Amino acid sequence: MEEVPEEVLKKLARYYNLYKHGTPSDSVPPWIRNINNMSKTDLEYETRDAIRTCRDLRRKLNELEYEGEKLIPVKSKREKIIEELRREWSYMSYYLYTLFLHSGVKVSEEEFDEFLRNETGSRSYITNLSSQRA
Repeated sequence: MEEVPEEVLKKLARYYNLYKHGTPSDSVPPWIRNINNMSKTDLEYETRDAIRTCRDLRRKLNELEYEGEKLIPVKSKREKIIEELRREWSYMSYYLYTLFLHSGVKVSEEEFDEFLRNETGSRSYITNLSSQRA
């Protein structure tokens, strides 16, 4: 297993804080710092759960993007929910990327985009992590 660089942990913290608190912050929670201390078993469970969560988020986003008016008729509520899901998506996909790095997989953000696109069944690049700056 590999040590995740500090800049990756800080970027994950910004995505997490944006998702949880609505504002990006460089404050790194202790659980993020502990990623480098995860056992192989914990890492496998976390990776599996993160992939499942990303698939679920992708499905929810697709439903709202294509059938949003039927599901949530009020446009402002629908847009707010979509924005919240996108924030969670950014956080979870970057968390999964961080787990990959810790497991020793040498992957760029662009290569990870391709992997996640395949894993979630999307027809387009959905994370675009390399172009996002939190």
